[in-house]
Amino acid sequence: GESCQASNQDSPPNIPTARKRMQINAAKMKANAVLLHRCEVTSGTPGCYRQAVCLGSALNVTAQ
Repeated sequence: GESCQASNQDSPPNIPTARKRMQINAAKMKANAVLLHRCEVTSGTPGCYRQAVCLGSALNVTAQ
């Protein structure tokens, strides 16, 4: 998931928003859990002044 700050006048990128978007993307893949690998704020992404990015694995966990 990601959160973009388009210019230096915009509100800063938000890690909780990036994490939530990652969870939404996982749900679209029919996952029922997410294993968070890392979140970071980066600069230099085309179209973003700064960007918060969260990476993880979409999982489908079953009760046993």
